[in-house]
Amino acid sequence: DAVDVMTIKTVNFTNVKKIKTNNKPARIWDISNVDFSYSHTVSERHNPLIESEEIKRTRGAVGYTFAPQPRVFEPFKNMIKTNSKWLALIKDLNFNYSPALLSFKADVFRQFGAIRPRNVGGDDNYKIPETYDKYFTFDRFYTMRWNLTRSITLDYNAVNNARIDEPFGRIDTKEKKDSVRENLFKGGRNTHFHQDVSISYNLPMQKIPFLDWTSVRASYLAKYDWIGASLLAKGLGNTLLNGNTKNITADFNFDQLYNKWNLLRSLNSSAPPNRS
Repeated sequence: DAVDVMTIKTVNFTNVKKIKTNNKPARIWDISNVDFSYSHTVSERHNPLIESEEIKRTRGAVGYTFAPQPRVFEPFKNMIKTNSKWLALIKDLNFNYSPALLSFKADVFRQFGAIRPRNVGGDDNYKIPETYDKYFTFDRFYTMRWNLTRSITLDYNAVNNARIDEPFGRIDTKEKKDSVRENLFKGGRNTHFHQDVSISYNLPMQKIPFLDWTSVRASYLAKYDWIGASLLAKGLGNTLLNGNTKNITADFNFDQLYNKWNLLRSLNSSAPPNRS
């Protein structure tokens, strides 16, 4: 009873995957796209005031990432032989029919904590009931990037947070274990979902001879959030948030504009007078 003991045991595997060893292009079904992580930690403690304290933390994650080489299709590149700047806008027209990035990750984390204070000075036959600190989460992450053309980029990101509801106390009966397993296979109870979509476009001003001294970038971002109601206040309902942002940025290079005319080019390039 007078000894203070803390014991920690842990095992950890991070980013376990098969390394791609051949030089072939990445395929969507390659096993090397998958990675796996796992960790398990158990800490136990007792001292003159705590009869027993136990904390178990377990995390398992499976990820998938597919990042192929871009496959750009230029239908008019070989059809138009001339190097005229006035036809560059059509000649350089391109499409990319392969996404630049596809990514998914499932992350499951569970903590179980139980603590029983020592009945100091009381009846040795009476044990103070345990109190518990536990939660079980199941998070999913989604990412996609697609360069539709060399100047148009589409990005999509989503996060889904869920909780695996557990019965009270220790999971030490078949009924409790079956309940947790069923909730896990259902994906848990969603508590928060977030997604955003953004698209950006670099206008091809450099392909237009009389506007090649300018650059214009347009972007659009849309966001959506769903927040689940608390189990203690379901009657208040869920919360929805959404919004969007539009942005246009333009840059003007007047040095490049001035250099289009001989007179302005000479004035622009002449050195300033030396003042002593």
